[in-house]
Amino acid sequence: MSYTSRLTQAIINLDALVKNYQYLDNLASNSNTIAVLKADAYGHDASKVAHALSSKVKVFAVAFIDEALALRDAGIKNTVLILEGPFNESDFEIALENNFALMLHSNYQLEWLKSITPEFSGELWLKVDTGMNRLGFQVEQIDNVMSQLSAQQINNLVLCSHFATADQIDCARPAKQLAKLKALVAKHGCKYSMANSAGILNWPESHGHYNRLGLALYGASPIGDSPKSQPLIPAMTLQANIIAIHTVNVGESVGYGNNWQAERETKLATVAIGYADGYPRNAKSGTPVFINGAQAPLVGRVSMDMITVDITDLKHTAIGDTVELWGKNLSIDIVAQNSDTINYELLTRVSKRVPRVFTG
Repeated sequence: MSYTSRLTQAIINLDALVKNYQYLDNLASNSNTIAVLKADAYGHDASKVAHALSSKVKVFAVAFIDEALALRDAGIKNTVLILEGPFNESDFEIALENNFALMLHSNYQLEWLKSITPEFSGELWLKVDTGMNRLGFQVEQIDNVMSQLSAQQINNLVLCSHFATADQIDCARPAKQLAKLKALVAKHGCKYSMANSAGILNWPESHGHYNRLGLALYGASPIGDSPKSQPLIPAMTLQANIIAIHTVNVGESVGYGNNWQAERETKLATVAIGYADGYPRNAKSGTPVFINGAQAPLVGRVSMDMITVDITDLKHTAIGDTVELWGKNLSIDIVAQNSDTINYELLTRVSKRVPRVFTG
């Protein structure tokens, strides 16, 4: 039985996703722009997003092979890049059968590759650690790694690295990382990929044969408020509805812990969303929500299923009214800043109990 009683929803605008992709792809017109769909497309539903983009995108990317297989189960035929590469030797066979490109970042994966008979003929990427210090072969290891690959494997090989500070336009580190990768590309004559969303926006010189478009695809900025990020359209609007309204007197508190007290007679709205839905528990009092064309502040602690909002200064607010937590009218960045986190985390933590409703 499928029945939805509560009105808490994540509205996903598929047309916004397409427009964001086209805008960012045009910024790097000489590159192949990969759409990154890991973490269920940053909480937007990977299968729906993939279907919306499949005619425009040559390659999708996910974190691990399970996510790629889910795309195949959903009918997606595009090449899929596995960003964390094989977790098991058997992943090579699965990749070959399903047209998955594998990112190799460690010697144990290279040993698996060499043990395969006949030799693995699928697409390979090599992750190079140019300064992120997370995944990848060291720059000085690449000559040795390349010597262990066959001519066929090298033919379509892509050298890849990842910026640590691409969001910082005045930082010298991205240029240093890029120079290390480009030196290897010049030496070995390979294709390369360096730019993530922030790289696409901030570092045009990093636009390679492939760019990996993640956060910005979903209309959230990886570089803060910038002229280049302003055309982005938020693809997700998270909303819930008011389920109770009551008034508290001066000195009274609301919610757990008594960490907020009314300094005036205050009209409160209780809204049907909480940390079990992915709204951040550490959102501070004063974090704005959007109701009937105006902002109102969160007060008290976020509960598992509910938040409370001060609607004293709003007119014509009633039970059942829609409350936008972030989206087309309220930037997710504001909520993130008030919750000591980042927009990436907020998007990916919207829980499965929040229905996705698709438009566009």
